[in-house]
Amino acid sequence: MATDLPSYQSEVLSLTHVANDYYELKVKIPAGLHWQSGQYIRLGLPTKAVTDQKKVRALSPAAPEEAGYLQLATRTRQTPSSFKTQLLELQPGEAVTIYGPLGNFTLPTLDHPLVMFASGVGITPLRALIQDALSQKTTNPIELIFTAHDYHLYQADFEAWAAQHANFHLHIVKNRQAAQAALLATTQHYGNTADYFLSGSETVVDAVQTFLTTTGAINADQIHRDVLYGY
Repeated sequence: MATDLPSYQSEVLSLTHVANDYYELKVKIPAGLHWQSGQYIRLGLPTKAVTDQKKVRALSPAAPEEAGYLQLATRTRQTPSSFKTQLLELQPGEAVTIYGPLGNFTLPTLDHPLVMFASGVGITPLRALIQDALSQKTTNPIELIFTAHDYHLYQADFEAWAAQHANFHLHIVKNRQAAQAALLATTQHYGNTADYFLSGSETVVDAVQTFLTTTGAINADQIHRDVLYGY
């Protein structure tokens, strides 16, 4: 339960409508909160009347702590929950509650390749992991396979990083067939020498893990999962 976790009071810095139903929320880092890239927090809205049974939502920072703020991104879908409806009404300076951090979806020792797969808004923890790895000046390959039907969140950032870092390779895809082709190519190239990071809905992550362990012959202990639940 979120109430059993360390909690911090903070405030909104900005809320931006990025595109379609994607939004980015920046929150001031409260004193005492520290996290590793890839971990997630739970966000509470103490000034709002959230009618959902779940009063908080899990969100993964899309940038390392060194960015100087909590960079959170989400999407609402066609019928937003009460929480998301209230979140979209937040104003700069408004209070929020942060619980956490949680999770172990974090970087391994950077001495071998990283293959990262994201679906939709699942890109958020991977953006932080990639930015962190590049800032550590790793020369090992980093492959990002990013699938979305309509809009690829942070695509411009990834394109800029790919232009700046010869070891970072970006694969933007829009359907299952293209995603599987890119995954198969990476497994054939790196095999079990790489760590595989998967982030997205439970259905997508389960399917990709099955594809990696069967068609790709990747050992299960090389695969790291981050599952997004609900909107």
